[in-house]
Order: sequence, then structure tokens, then C-alpha cells
Amino acid sequence: MSEKPRITIKLREGRFEPATAFDAEALAQYSGEQMFDLLPISKRSPEHHKLYWSLLGKAVKATGKWPTSEHLHRDLKMACGYYTTVVNEFGGVYLLPDTIAMKKMNQKQFNEFFETAVEKLSDALGFDPMDLLND
Repeated sequence: MSEKPRITIKLREGRFEPATAFDAEALAQYSGEQMFDLLPISKRSPEHHKLYWSLLGKAVKATGKWPTSEHLHRDLKMACGYYTTVVNEFGGVYLLPDTIAMKKMNQKQFNEFFETAVEKLSDALGFDPMDLLND
């Protein structure tokens, strides 16, 4: 499963609509004839997950320090200590980033990750990255 969030829609008064601005932007990339499968969401907050990815996208766009939000995401996981040390059969040692996928991390764990990631990103940028969401 991808770490980047899926598009979430909500049913309101018999009509489907994007749950967040992230979802509206993602849906705008499809033609009017696109079909989607619907699945119920987990207990983890998809809005919080999407807030994280929106923040990464804005940081990448505003600073140019990372080529993509996926690169920034990988760097944040490593900086926050969300990685596994792997020793292969040939004696090589390397670090492999962990996942924050909805099925692998509960809301409490994601809250901790999110707070640490925002703090690390703030240190790297020299300002509170949450301010980018107001632009």
C-alpha cells in the first residue's frame, strides 16, 4: 500500500464530495468519466494524513530543497528515527525507511510521527512549516 493518501470522498445529502482540499486537487486531475471503487476508511484520520502530505507538498514548492514530497517524506522518516537497520547476507549494513501507511501505524503513532516530523522540518527550514498552509 502506498504511503501517499488515497482520495477520500464523503457522502453528503446523497452526493459525493471531496473530503479535503487535497482530495479536490487530486480529483481535478481526472476526466468526468473516471470511475472509482469505494472502500470504508480506517479509524486513523485520513484528514490528518492528508494534512501531512499537503504540508510536504507546500514545503517542496516553497523551498525547492527537495525534488518531490516523496523525497522530503523519506528524509523526514530517517531524521525522525523511523527506519530499520538491515544487515544483508554479504555483511552490508544499510538503513531502510519504515512506513507510515494507514494499515501499519495507528492514530496515536501517527500523531507522534507528525509532531516530530513538523519539528524536524521546522528546524530544517528555519520557520514553522504549518505557516505554509495559510498561503
